Amino acid sequence: MTQSDVRDLDSLDALRQAVERLADRMCLSSQSIHATLNRVDEHFSVNQVTYWRDQTRVAERELTSAQDQLSRKRSTVRPGDRVPATEEAKNVARWKNRLRLCQEKERLARRISIEIQQVCEKTRGPSAALAELGEVALPTAANRLLSLIDRLRAYQDGQDLG
Repeated sequence: MTQSDVRDLDSLDALRQAVERLADRMCLSSQSIHATLNRVDEHFSVNQVTYWRDQTRVAERELTSAQDQLSRKRSTVRPGDRVPATEEAKNVARWKNRLRLCQEKERLARRISIEIQQVCEKTRGPSAALAELGEVALPTAANRLLSLIDRLRAYQDGQDLG
């Protein structure tokens, strides 16, 4: 057998430990990315759409109420007894504007929700690959490296005896 010079197996073991730490950090990063994607998706797909849908309902209800108040104020028994209903008319206009704003925001929230879902889905693929790397490939490489280090140590010990 030819002579081989096996030195400094500690540096190879340090490399193995670094690979294990990298695998752990990749797993944590992947979990963090996954959790963040879920929170972002929920915020834009559920919370924002629900919020503006609820606000639209409130605005519709308040507009109906304001219109009822305006019509009650304007309805009189005698035509000459009309009371100015400027405050009620302003209230109706304010709620009409609020309703338009809420409807616009709800449509916008739905559009953004679709875009966010698409971006999240595109990001989940690479995130899954990162998770697989941290959970499978790097630990496998670290175990293989450990096995090789053990063989080299046994070889080195055999050379020291001979």
